Amino acid sequence: MRIILLILITAQTLFAQKNYEFKNGNWYNGSDFTPATWYSVGGKLSKKAPSKIDSVIDLDYHWVIPPLGDAFSSCLTEHPSPEMNLKAYLNEGIFYVQTLGNTKEGRQKVEAKRLLNPSPDIAYANGELTCTLGEPFMRYEPAASGIVNLNEIKRRTAEIEKMRKGLGDGYWLLDTKEAVSANWDKIKAQQPGVICISLLDAEKSGGKPGKGLTAEVAKAVVKKAHKSDWKVFARVENASDIRLAVALGVDGIAGLPGYNWTGEGSTAAYDLNDADLKLMAKKGTIVIPLLSRAQSTSIPKPQVLTYQGAQLRKLMAAGVKVAIGSDDIQRTIRSEVTYWFNLGDLNAPAALKALCETTPRAIFPERKIGRIENGFEASFLVLESNPMENFLKMRAIRFKVKNGVLLK
Repeated sequence: MRIILLILITAQTLFAQKNYEFKNGNWYNGSDFTPATWYSVGGKLSKKAPSKIDSVIDLDYHWVIPPLGDAFSSCLTEHPSPEMNLKAYLNEGIFYVQTLGNTKEGRQKVEAKRLLNPSPDIAYANGELTCTLGEPFMRYEPAASGIVNLNEIKRRTAEIEKMRKGLGDGYWLLDTKEAVSANWDKIKAQQPGVICISLLDAEKSGGKPGKGLTAEVAKAVVKKAHKSDWKVFARVENASDIRLAVALGVDGIAGLPGYNWTGEGSTAAYDLNDADLKLMAKKGTIVIPLLSRAQSTSIPKPQVLTYQGAQLRKLMAAGVKVAIGSDDIQRTIRSEVTYWFNLGDLNAPAALKALCETTPRAIFPERKIGRIENGFEASFLVLESNPMENFLKMRAIRFKVKNGVLLK
């Protein structure tokens, strides 16, 4: 394995060191497209021609955008065949992936496959942080204890609630600030790329089974995570959770309140006001809407689509950073992108910015990605058609470049 890895790394380095000229392209500038010629020099973008050019590639006035990302992947680490979804991500031009919950075994399985072939770059949260019996305890503990049949899980719920085989792996149970301090070195030792916390009706139900952290414990987690230079994403349930998360200084929100609304009753608990949106935009808080989750059990009612569309448009119009994520145990962001499109009347430039700029930079904020700029990583997609006319057209990819390497 070590020899294969060395050969792979050496080959990628040699390819990345080639210098390319990409002429006659329409390049994404963050809001529209600009005709230009760009160079890939040692795997980086450059406006200046190098002294030596190995190949000249005529883009024939096609459209060039940064690669896409999935800020909430659930289809890799617990999937029996992760190589299939790794390939799907790359084929769809998704170069950056973030998991907001995984086991150690799941991460190792994906990494073993990922390093053998060109694959997306992945940030792992590892175990999610919650309270005793909080979400996601019942998603991880039964499997860790070898109980996978749904009927058996229901029958043995009381027994499972006493088990802790998944503790420190798929989940961490933190009920006090002292518990945060006692477990922090263990959490750090797993080298997460992001921290995921549960804030589910935190003001009224924090610390209760099926919910998540209390506000006090969440504050301690965010403080320690930021001290370790880790970003924090919070799973939320209602608008109050978002207000708490923003006040605590989290970097991102997983799940726009109302993403699981059935269409019955009031939406008051989910509604964000103008002051909320203004503060989120000012702080740069990222929101992963997860709107297609509404179709997981049934066809969404018209009022659900209307409400979700209005919420998404409000976020974008207010300048809130919207990222795309799937949270689909089988698929990439494909269903979520289609769902956005079917909401209708969505600002195509704003949607494109969310897909290829905000999402990659939300996953790897320290890297120079998500833009066509001098000195940024030479990673981009060359499209058949203008995605400003229909952002689903970004699926028609002529070819891809990842860190200066041309991919088939």
